[in-house]
Amino acid sequence: MPFRLYERSGKFKVSYGYKLPNGKWEFRLTAPASDAEAVARVRTEAIERANVLNGAAPTSGPTEDLFQKYFAWQKGLPADSEDRKAASTLSENEIESKRLIKVFGKVKPSVIKPVHVYKYLAGRAQEGAPAKANKEIALLSAVLEYGRRLGELETNPCRGIKYNKTRPRQKYVEEADINMMMRVARERGGSYLILALCLQVAYLTVSRPEEMRQLMRQAVKDGGIEVAVGKRKKGHAVKHKLIEWSPALHATVQEALSLQRTTSLYVFGNTAGQPYTRSGFNTILGRLMKYCAQQAAEDGGTFNRFTLADMRPTAVTDRMEEGDTKITDATGHSDGRMVAKVYDRRRIKTAKATK
Repeated sequence: MPFRLYERSGKFKVSYGYKLPNGKWEFRLTAPASDAEAVARVRTEAIERANVLNGAAPTSGPTEDLFQKYFAWQKGLPADSEDRKAASTLSENEIESKRLIKVFGKVKPSVIKPVHVYKYLAGRAQEGAPAKANKEIALLSAVLEYGRRLGELETNPCRGIKYNKTRPRQKYVEEADINMMMRVARERGGSYLILALCLQVAYLTVSRPEEMRQLMRQAVKDGGIEVAVGKRKKGHAVKHKLIEWSPALHATVQEALSLQRTTSLYVFGNTAGQPYTRSGFNTILGRLMKYCAQQAAEDGGTFNRFTLADMRPTAVTDRMEEGDTKITDATGHSDGRMVAKVYDRRRIKTAKATK
């Protein structure tokens, strides 16, 4: 806990208070002990306010400086460097870093201990974001590892940390929900329709979200769509997959291109001709999902929301249900183990009898 910040846990209440040198309380925040989310929320607020009162706010701290150095180093690496992260990953990392900096920014990297990392993981889990906490600590680990390069600390306190346990996502998108999305998107048009078409193409090409958001016009070939496989092991050459045209895929791509108001290098570009950011895409898609739910309710039915990331496993599941024996050609994997483990969401698997 920050200097002068005290925590008191009772049977009914949990409180955090900052005591001044004269013995008076500058502030006291309380939450019901039975409400884990409220406790986590006031704890975070108390730490932030205590850091400000301790004089850390006007200037950045050593760990905050290290974050800035890390991002500057990443952005300065050659585009083909194996150490450089994707631009979209860096953008997301910069957002994730804001929360980390609030907690660790004012201290020296060398004073961060595993116990502090575990408390961060536990606190974020109480807030209902265990998986996001894991990603944030993975970023902290990368930044601190960079700090070791610079000699700012000897050991990385994130090494060997056991991350929050999370439940794998098992979402399968029903055809009726996809049809509802297309219906509502066509009624509303604009960005809603562009995003809906993007989800359709993701399904038809069994592609990752980033592969679709960044899909360029030059990927549209005479024989189909050539997609650079988004993930690869360090040191391995970039691989591509060619998804041959089907009537549905060709029509969907052509419709997306016809909707572009400005000249764009991207198939699913925004009004400025640029690819949608992850947050911008998710915000618009979230609104579309809300409108779909409202329309389904008016029709007397139901609608289950889904995301761009759900289209790939849904496509894999449907293909495997249909007996596709070359599923790795569509996913871009080198073997089927990862496909079976992560993407196959069949609830019932059918097999022939031995005899």
